[in-house]
Amino acid sequence: MLLDGSPPFLRGLIMYNVAPNGVFWSIQGEAHLRGFPMAFLRLAGCSVGCPRCDTDYTVEGKYHAEDLVEMVTDVFPEGYRDRWVWITGGEPYDRPMRPLIVELRKKGISIAVATSGKHRAIESVDWLSVSYHGGYPLAQKYGHEIKLIDGLNGLDLWKFQEDYPDDMTDFWYRYVQPLSIDGVEDRDSLKRCLEFVRQHPNWALSRQDHVYWGLR
Repeated sequence: MLLDGSPPFLRGLIMYNVAPNGVFWSIQGEAHLRGFPMAFLRLAGCSVGCPRCDTDYTVEGKYHAEDLVEMVTDVFPEGYRDRWVWITGGEPYDRPMRPLIVELRKKGISIAVATSGKHRAIESVDWLSVSYHGGYPLAQKYGHEIKLIDGLNGLDLWKFQEDYPDDMTDFWYRYVQPLSIDGVEDRDSLKRCLEFVRQHPNWALSRQDHVYWGLR
């Protein structure tokens, strides 16, 4: 067994599907790390199945963890020392994440993972962002932040609060975000989010600022 608890032979068998142009450098535009520059790794495939999903799940290629880490390090600007990678999808935890996390740790890269919360995130990362999409039980009830997209898959913010009150979950930061359709923010959804934040002071508003900045 290796230090992370996985059998050595398993490491070489696991490959990760990557979306087209799935490794790139940009600036985080949502929630608490808004404005932070970092590498992004977009994995392909998701078991949630949102009807209005804006992500291209075409598989550009399949890679071992070591190869993916090399691709990530290649997009870091020269002289960039506080190296972060934001792993998203798709749903990252639809596949074993431990081999990839171990290889990133070896390179001293800080790891943020965006997950739907459909699965438990077993491995420890530096920033765990749960973006609940509605329509399934929330399995991941703790993390650094949680973000709710109003109206996504019929998600009702007040109903979520009834099902998962703040004292039943453990998140450092809690956000609600208006629904966007084809890159356009829904005004009624924004109004609902603002009213929810007024009624629930432990929550704050998030928006897709990277869209307004013209970034990925």
